[in-house]
Amino acid sequence: MTLTACGIRPTPVLTGGEAPTVSAHALTVYLVNADRDGLVRRTRTHIGTVDITTAMNSLLAGLTEAEEELGLVTEVPETTAKAIAVLNVIVMPEGTEPPTKWALFQVHCTALASRAKVAGVPTSDVNCP
Repeated sequence: MTLTACGIRPTPVLTGGEAPTVSAHALTVYLVNADRDGLVRRTRTHIGTVDITTAMNSLLAGLTEAEEELGLVTEVPETTAKAIAVLNVIVMPEGTEPPTKWALFQVHCTALASRAKVAGVPTSDVNCP
């Protein structure tokens, strides 16, 4: 018995370049509702590396256009300064101390959503939606 093939010789495995990837992650920030009597949980997309300060820095950057259109507000002072992480504690930039209870709750709930603690923010009596 004779076996034949189609005449194509075997070749080594040909590899291509790396597949292009985009790293998009969802971040959670908390904003104040339009009536200023509660918090609203918002999800924002972030492209790039995400660490425990990314959500806090997103909150510090202010509202998105879509959030403004919804009538949401933030009571956290807007700044381009960045929060930094020291172990699992987020240290806020100087001058961004939460001026109101809602700003304090925004910072606290955003930190909790990113599994971090914020230095100087009390954790009692805060229910994050």
